[in-house]
Amino acid sequence: MNFDQWFQLYLQITDSLGINRKMDYESSMILRKFIHNSDNILDAYRGRNAFIIGNGPNLKNAIKTISGGYVIVADSAIETYSSLYGNPDIIVTDLDGNINSIIDSYNRGSIILVHAHGDNINAIEKYAKYFSNGIATTQYIPMAHLYNYGGFSDGDRSAFLADYLGARHITLLGFDFKNVNIKPYYDNTAIIRKKIKLEWAKYLLGCLSKLRGTSMHYGDVIEI
Repeated sequence: MNFDQWFQLYLQITDSLGINRKMDYESSMILRKFIHNSDNILDAYRGRNAFIIGNGPNLKNAIKTISGGYVIVADSAIETYSSLYGNPDIIVTDLDGNINSIIDSYNRGSIILVHAHGDNINAIEKYAKYFSNGIATTQYIPMAHLYNYGGFSDGDRSAFLADYLGARHITLLGFDFKNVNIKPYYDNTAIIRKKIKLEWAKYLLGCLSKLRGTSMHYGDVIEI
């Protein structure tokens, strides 16, 4: 997906959620101060099959199907994945998962893509310094050493990243588009917003599947 295609979707998503796009920009500029590497550190994964790990309730069973390829973990799934398989190749995070697990994986060699959006400025200022050799991403306008591969939430952004890296096959494991994984600090408003984000994740992955010339079928294991 090219940037023009993505940005039209971004405008729709931010309107539907009442997101302040100026804050997305400001967050991105702050992140860029901490992390300013080239994404050529991902070159070793270009053209390889990708497994994308979400945090759905079926994850422990679905994860057993991994064979070959490389693994991208959406940050909320890092504890489950690392307890079963150790270090993933790549973690995609907006810093709201288990930060200690993410830091530990980074220190053990995982490539970390840290994402900026208007609601995580405090987390960026607190934690981005731990990932100075990672990659900075934005959902807003990309620029030097600030990347936008498409996608909105951690899971679908992981799939868009794999597509950017030229994966012939992208397998989604542990993706649940119906049930919100409720965190202790969620109130009713947060749950409603999360449901909207899940709807967008499903839609965006469907768009990506069409662009790749595939047909997305939902289940414990999803191929796009």
